[in-house]
Amino acid sequence: MFWAQRMTQWLVSDRLAEMTERVAGRSRMAVWQRVADQLAGLGPSEARGYVRARAIAVVQIETGRLIEQEGLRVGKMREKIITAATESLVERIVSQIQQRRSALRHVA
Repeated sequence: MFWAQRMTQWLVSDRLAEMTERVAGRSRMAVWQRVADQLAGLGPSEARGYVRARAIAVVQIETGRLIEQEGLRVGKMREKIITAATESLVERIVSQIQQRRSALRHVA
C-alpha cells in the first residue's frame, strides 16, 4: 500500500511539473511583453510583485487552454498549475532582469 501511494504521489507531482512548465512556456512571451518596459526602474521585490500581478491573467488563459486540450484530469490541478506557473514566470523574468543589470554594470 505504501509503495502504491508513493508511486501515485510521484506521478501526480511529475504531471503537475509537466503541466506547469507547459503553461509557463506558453505564457512567457506575453508576460514579458506586458512587463519589460516597467521592470528597469523596479527593485527585486517590486519587480516580483509587478510580474506576478501582470502574469496572472495570461497564466489563467493558458491554463484554460491546456485543460481544454488535456481534459478534466488536468482540470483538477488548475489552481496548482496557475500558482506554480506564475511563480516560475516570476522567478525567470526577475532573474533575467537581474542578469541584464549585472551585465550592464560590468560593461560600464
